[in-house]
This record gives sequence, C-alpha cells and structure tokens, in this order.
Amino acid sequence: MNVAAALLLGLSMQEVPPVEDPTAAPPPPPSKITLTTGEVLEATVIEEQPGSYKVQHPVLGELVLEKSSVTTVETPSLEPAPPPSPWSGTLSLAIAGYENVNSAIEIRAAGSLTRKTDDDQLTLSARYFFGVQNNTKQNNNFQATIDQQWFIKDSKWLFFATGQYEYDEFQSWENRFSAWGGVGYKFYRTEKFDLTGRLGAGVSYELGPPVRLMPEVLAGIATEYRFTEQHKIEAYFTIYPDVADIGEFRFDTGAKWIMQIDGVEGLAFEAGVTDQYQSQIGSGTRNDFRYYAGLRYAF
Repeated sequence: MNVAAALLLGLSMQEVPPVEDPTAAPPPPPSKITLTTGEVLEATVIEEQPGSYKVQHPVLGELVLEKSSVTTVETPSLEPAPPPSPWSGTLSLAIAGYENVNSAIEIRAAGSLTRKTDDDQLTLSARYFFGVQNNTKQNNNFQATIDQQWFIKDSKWLFFATGQYEYDEFQSWENRFSAWGGVGYKFYRTEKFDLTGRLGAGVSYELGPPVRLMPEVLAGIATEYRFTEQHKIEAYFTIYPDVADIGEFRFDTGAKWIMQIDGVEGLAFEAGVTDQYQSQIGSGTRNDFRYYAGLRYAF
C-alpha cells in the first residue's frame, strides 16, 4: 500500500465529530451553586429531584448534590432583557422669586414627559408659578408646551413643530396661544456637550384686551453641558420678532443647574433662572425675571 492510500485510510477511520443541529435549543446556562461550606460551583443543572440536584460540571463531570448541602442555586435567564422604554419624565417643586415692578417669594411646580426614538422626539412640558405677599396674590402664571421633533437619518438637520399656551393673571393679554414650525440644526453633539439651533415662523394670539394676532419669526438656541453623569447645566434663548410690527419682539430665556443626590435614584437638586420679555404690552410688566431652587425627580 502506498503512502497516499494509507493516509486516506487513516483519515476515514478517524471519528467524525457530530454536526450540530442549528434548530436545536441552546443548552441551559450554567448555574451558580453555593454550598453550605461556602464553596461555589459553576455547573449546569440537569435534573432536580425531591432531595437532590443532578448537575454537570465542566471538570468534575456529572454530580449529585444533596439539597441539604446547597444554600442557593442562581440560574441566569435565557430571555433577553426588555428594550428600554422610550418614555422618560421629570417632576420638580421649588421655592422661587421674581423681579419686575414688585419682588416676592413664590412656589414653582414643573413637569415634563418625553418620548424619544431614533426617528423623532415628543416632549410635553408645563410649569406654574404662584406667589402671595401680605395675603395678596402677586403672581399666577402657567405655561404648557408641546414640542415635536423629526430627525433626519445621518444628518444634523431636523424639523420641529411647537404649540404653547400661556396664562398670566397680571398681564393685559391674560391668555396667549402660539404655534411655530421650522428647522433645527445640531451644531455640536458630543458625550459632554450639545448645541442645537432653531429657525422657524408661526403666530401668537393674545386674547387681550386688546385682542392681537401676531405673525412671528422664531430664532433660538439650546445647549447642555454634562460635567459628569450626575452633574449638568442646561440653557436656552429664543426670540420672537413681530413680523407685522417691525421693531417689536419678545424673548424667552433661561438656565438651570442639576446635580443628582447620592443614594436616591432619580432625585436631584435643581436651581435656575428664567426671563421673559415683551416690548409691547397693554398693561402689566414688560420683563419677568424669576429664580428658583428645589428638588427634581426623574423617572
């Protein structure tokens, strides 16, 4: 017999490993078995009997462990972890103050609810200021906003549509409804720093007196800087020039500092300032500057 034939014959006599069935269920994961002696075994539980466990250890082989000698059996789940919820929210309560014609201390309550996916983001937010001085109501101000963003895949551009309702008992307009739409651009987006701009147009309707319908341009910027996972600052500035009355405008700006409180998940200290200005009013105040500090809970 020649050498080539001998090699072929030798190969044919070798044991061929079995072919794995791709449709077969995966083997159970190894369990972490803690014994009463303190030892820990990593083994697969083959069978559980009334008084014992039959296990397969990668080195020791098949073993039978009496349940009386076992403290705990921890088996990891084969089911994948559920995807994270696209919804998140915040609630906050703070002591606040304001500066316009008068100065006073007040209460600020606020909340937000956000749904974010790879394609879009919906944010519902509201905040309320209420102040009393010498048993006389000094401030009663509410604002609710709905903001929808649509992201463009692999692009820094986005589209947005925003609606807003404002109530202020001490302004001549008292109730104001607004709606805007336009485009946004993400100038920077890194692990620590975000900077996004917006440009659009819309209309505001003040019930008065006097009743006014104001077509407006919207130009704004928003930023966030994260010092750490527990510590960040946020700021924004938006101006609304009046298209029908050149030279008249209003703006809304603010900044806040958020620091997580150790030991309580979701709870943080929050302090900030807001400033709203309107160049043309019937009565009330042109500029409302507010500051606040309190607690914020994220969920």
